[in-house]
Amino acid sequence: MTRTAISPRFAIRTFTARIVVFAAMAETDISHQKQQILSGVVQTLLDDLKSGTGDKDRRRQVEEWMRTLAEKYPEFHIETGLRDYYLAEAARLRGDFDKAADLTEKLGLGRSIESFLDRAAEYDRRIADR
Repeated sequence: MTRTAISPRFAIRTFTARIVVFAAMAETDISHQKQQILSGVVQTLLDDLKSGTGDKDRRRQVEEWMRTLAEKYPEFHIETGLRDYYLAEAARLRGDFDKAADLTEKLGLGRSIESFLDRAAEYDRRIADR
């Protein structure tokens, strides 16, 4: 029976190559899991924004975070969600406008409606440019 020995250098290279492949696979799995988890969080928060969940300050905080994430993760289509949120918020405020009796309150609501519609139009332009 003849035994062929492998060189220690070959053994180390093979071992190192396997570790590198395993590490790359693990990193890919983690990256994929991160994308899936974060995508679900983003979608839930955008849905909550559109439905008017929470008070105005909390929605504003979520909106700010979504704007920063939109630049970092364009694959989540956050800009589309923000555009839809701005349109939904303008529609909600329009309902409040119709119920308001005071002229000062109507003026404030009208300005807010215009602001939300302007932001929606801006995001619509950004989406069209892509």
